[in-house]
Amino acid sequence: MTKPYWLLFLILFYNFSYGQSAGNFVSYEKSGESLIIEGTGGALKVQAITPEIFKVQFLTSKASQAYDSSYSVSLKSITPFETVVESNNKIQLLFENCLLEINKTPLTIALRSGDELKIKEDKGIRYLKDSVFLSFEINPSDVFHGAGGRPSGPDLNRKAFEFYNTWEYAYYDQATGLSQSFNIPFIVSSHKYGLLLDSDKPGLMRMYIGSLDSTKLNIEMVSSGKWAYYLINGDSNDKILENYTLLTGRQPLPPRWALGYIQSKFGYKNQSEATNAVSKLQNQGFPLDAVGLDLYWYGDETKMGNIDWYSPNWPSPEDMMKKLSARGVKTILITDPYISTKSDQYQTAETLSLFAKRFDSGQTYTQDIWNGTVGLLDIFKPETQTWLWSKYKKLSIQGVSGWWNDKIEPDYHPFDAYHVLGNARQVHNLYPLFWSKNLYDHYKAEFPEKRLFNLTRSGWTGSQRYGVLPWSGDVARYWAGLKLQIPIMVQAGMSGIAYMHSDIGGFATMSDKTDKDEELDLRWFQLGTFSPITRNHGQRPDPEPFNLSEPFYSIVKHYLGIRYQLLPYTYSLAWENSISGRPICMPMDYFANRRDLGDVNDQYFFGENLIVAPVLLHGMPSRKVVLPEGKWFNFWTDELYEGNKNIFPMLSVDHIPVYAKAGAIIPLSSSTKKSTDYYTSDSLTIKFFQDISVPSPTFRMFNDDGTDPNSLTNGKYELVDFTGRISTDSVQITTARTKSFDKAIVRRSLIYEIKNLTSPPVTLKINGKNLPIVRYANEFTNNAAYYDLENKELKIRCDWECKDPLVISLTRDGLAVITATEPPTQENILTVFPNPGFSQNPLSIKIKFIESGVYSLEVFNNAGTIVADKYLGKQQKGSIMDFALDVQKLRGAYIFKLKNERDKIQTKTVVIE
Repeated sequence: MTKPYWLLFLILFYNFSYGQSAGNFVSYEKSGESLIIEGTGGALKVQAITPEIFKVQFLTSKASQAYDSSYSVSLKSITPFETVVESNNKIQLLFENCLLEINKTPLTIALRSGDELKIKEDKGIRYLKDSVFLSFEINPSDVFHGAGGRPSGPDLNRKAFEFYNTWEYAYYDQATGLSQSFNIPFIVSSHKYGLLLDSDKPGLMRMYIGSLDSTKLNIEMVSSGKWAYYLINGDSNDKILENYTLLTGRQPLPPRWALGYIQSKFGYKNQSEATNAVSKLQNQGFPLDAVGLDLYWYGDETKMGNIDWYSPNWPSPEDMMKKLSARGVKTILITDPYISTKSDQYQTAETLSLFAKRFDSGQTYTQDIWNGTVGLLDIFKPETQTWLWSKYKKLSIQGVSGWWNDKIEPDYHPFDAYHVLGNARQVHNLYPLFWSKNLYDHYKAEFPEKRLFNLTRSGWTGSQRYGVLPWSGDVARYWAGLKLQIPIMVQAGMSGIAYMHSDIGGFATMSDKTDKDEELDLRWFQLGTFSPITRNHGQRPDPEPFNLSEPFYSIVKHYLGIRYQLLPYTYSLAWENSISGRPICMPMDYFANRRDLGDVNDQYFFGENLIVAPVLLHGMPSRKVVLPEGKWFNFWTDELYEGNKNIFPMLSVDHIPVYAKAGAIIPLSSSTKKSTDYYTSDSLTIKFFQDISVPSPTFRMFNDDGTDPNSLTNGKYELVDFTGRISTDSVQITTARTKSFDKAIVRRSLIYEIKNLTSPPVTLKINGKNLPIVRYANEFTNNAAYYDLENKELKIRCDWECKDPLVISLTRDGLAVITATEPPTQENILTVFPNPGFSQNPLSIKIKFIESGVYSLEVFNNAGTIVADKYLGKQQKGSIMDFALDVQKLRGAYIFKLKNERDKIQTKTVVIE
């Protein structure tokens, strides 16, 4: 942004108090379902969109035309005010969970919940010529998230930032992220409210959250448009985002293949290069769902705007795409909003008057940018929209499966360019919204059986309802660039944009950076595995993972396999986002309202069940991981940790730290697939991280055909509920299909991995029938179970007829349940030596009796059957008994249980070889 512009803002800021405002209260009236409050200087129009979403706008007079339509807000319903309470100094609009309070002198708005003040206007809305000012009182200790995809944060408190979509090449520093390509003027406060600003001409905006005054939120707009703001109440982040996406629209389900692996680079220059890369990836066992073709598909950068194949280098694109599709690989094409004067399409677009114009002459506004002289399409023009869609439609019919819309900020957009909707400065931020809307609406109408894939770099409020899959722009290939991806991803998610991701490996290779940095590639791939979209892209000539050396080659291949194993989990997260607005990646304070968690910028939730802590520095030997309250399992080793503290795991190249919360139920596809075209959920491994601290865990798995854009509305999907019931002496997990459709799977092959079982089950049943527990891993077959003593894990393999619930029930030794918050305190009164023992030699048993009583010793096998016992008789407190126990008929893992007549017991697990 230019310095004179910010000088203008500085001047306007000091004139803030002198703008026109509503003044003091005069009267109010109900007008339809709105409340019009007349003041001495203007009027306020207040509407309850729902009982928790409130719209406020300033009118220069009671008779002024209100801002009743919006490009960003899609919810049209309005809730009548049922209870309006007026007193001498205020008016209160009462609802079940909150109230809106209008103070009379001066006229200002506040949102309350009970006696708690959430946010209050400081001086009300004020207008100067072509400028708008807002100021709110905030709690200086609050944490703020959102505002689009920003590298700053994740706590936005004490920060200032702009809302003007701006591309930045090779960014890597937080300070360079003042303005980004994906700005959303919506923030979420830990005080449990959201604030959205909306305009038909957004112009230029800057927001100061506690950075001018720690108790104030100041907002300045240079705009000639109409403005409104929305206060959104909610008792949790989930509820606030549910309300926000109800207001601005929810993300449609992406095609399931979008959650697979996408390979791209800058760029594949011809048909042979692209197809050879696909063949090499597949032949070497890398899973792959799509290949992205950068600008060379239409020629080179000087031919931008051709929007057609460059036949000398791509002689048979339809045949190519057909063959790739047969191998499970989709084709994605890049397009841009600029048409070069050297493009075949320039004269056509000029004749049809499809470009932005010069305001003074009405001539096409051409400008010289990095690839030559170009015109910018006026996306606000219906004729431009129709022409552009005709190009997309033709290519879609040929076999193009996805679209990659670059530069639609637009990145070169002179202030004095003019569109049919207004001058560039005023409508700039709406440009990517209109672009995505045009593609989405036409695609939905012309290809009603397909879901749109729309990879895009820029957007605005409401972009999510048009199915955008955004990426974080041209990040530099530095470790510092990698580190910024977590706050960008998290902030976008808190702004309703759930699919933010990055170019794996970093896009821009700087002059001081060698192309080859395999450690950086690996760590970026590991982050990408646990991102909404996994896409590899960059300027370097060889970004494909088959170019890596060992051990990086094998580890990256392994992680891409994990990505495909996670499909049942990630696809369920996508469904949850589409029905509720919950992000896929979330900040660490999402579920716990704690300031210390709110500014953790190097780890995040991947769904509610997993915490991901990527490795973000070269050669790190260990890193800090913040574990919230509760208990957490190392996802790779099952090691259990007490939460509400920091841990410092040692690092290796093999994995990044990932932790599953206690109670997590995570369904995985049992085998790696080469493409989601071959994916099915008929074979699942259910990882159940059970713990007594979470007695009733649940997970709901979503499944449909992966392509039907209407599956959520026509009901063609299935839901499978996994429900646990945990107590000290029993574990139960029920698998039940609660929603089905005509293509639902009839039978599934399931492997359950029940973690944290500190002793073998005493009994094990499936639907009331006993299930055998085998002694050795090589005996573990279908309809059987195996207790892994070393890993304290019970594995069960069975088939499930999906129309009927499947109930696994096991009883266990209650006092053998050791949890991270309840360490054992009982004295070690039972000693068995040696352990492991040998069947040909008796075991030495030593018992120290810590209280008087009648005792016996019992030995149980994995099936819960007593295989040996010994009556020990009456013993006095403090006495000691030593004896030898013959075990020549025993082999495997056994539980030795010492008990008295009051059932006071101690157990030992012993292996006999």
